Amino acid sequence: MKYLALFLTTFISTSPFASEQEQQDECHSLPVSDRVIDSVYSRVNTRFCQPAVWFDSFFVDERIDQDSRAGSIVRWTNDFTYVEGTGYEFQTRLKARLHLPKVNKRLKLIFETDEEDDVFELFPKSSDDVESTLGLRYDWIDRDRASFNIKLTAKPGIEGRFRYTYPVNEDLVVRLTQKVYQKKRLTGESTDIDMDYSFNQDFLLRWNNFAKYEDDIKGWEYGTGLSLYQYLSETQAITYQASVAATNRPYDYVSNSHLSVTYRQNIFRSWLFYELKPEYNWPREENEQREREARATLRLEILFQNI
Repeated sequence: MKYLALFLTTFISTSPFASEQEQQDECHSLPVSDRVIDSVYSRVNTRFCQPAVWFDSFFVDERIDQDSRAGSIVRWTNDFTYVEGTGYEFQTRLKARLHLPKVNKRLKLIFETDEEDDVFELFPKSSDDVESTLGLRYDWIDRDRASFNIKLTAKPGIEGRFRYTYPVNEDLVVRLTQKVYQKKRLTGESTDIDMDYSFNQDFLLRWNNFAKYEDDIKGWEYGTGLSLYQYLSETQAITYQASVAATNRPYDYVSNSHLSVTYRQNIFRSWLFYELKPEYNWPREENEQREREARATLRLEILFQNI
């Protein structure tokens, strides 16, 4: 825990927090050239000029880029991580989604890693390398509250994703995401239920819940987690996260508990970001004792987007 305390103290004391005037920036809008608007979410979440859209845009949440019809995104992340008791690790990932204007507005060329969804950032697994794949995605349905797309990958694999967003009131939005996929000989499905509650323009609480079934293990993985987003300025934000993941194979047990804080800032150029993320995990493998793992990650990210 001493590494987490030292890391938190360092980045909070050196981070240029927003002034009172910056915290009152109207709608928390980014400059027009960098604006990322979810074609579905932007129409249904009208509370305080859509604070959830701002947070998802700033943290490049998949709710933004998966439901946006037009445009392209290229995201290159480089993670430098110190793991207590293990040492230093490095991981680089490239995610791209390119609009094909001369073919069809609904068709996109994609390059991404497995389990790219941001829900798995909240429920981290082992640090094993993940494979990247090239594919095509077709946005079949794009309506005010519902979207449906089909993805074909070169692994080979096929995935269908349906998402429905329902604004309960001006403060609360509920989102259901259902996926069915086939990867080589593996068949699976996942169900995600998210709830967003907007306290005000500076704070947004998100409750994530997921259940996932794959026929290779013939069992379920499931979890629940909370994320509290805090707005600092147009170039700074913080996320506080806590989650618990479990499985029922070969018996029911908690596979990991997670606590983390992520500070993200846009620096020098509109396409350059860095993140500081101290975290603590309590993972457990089958028939083994629960472990403790402290991690501290510096992420450098190059982001080009035109959504």
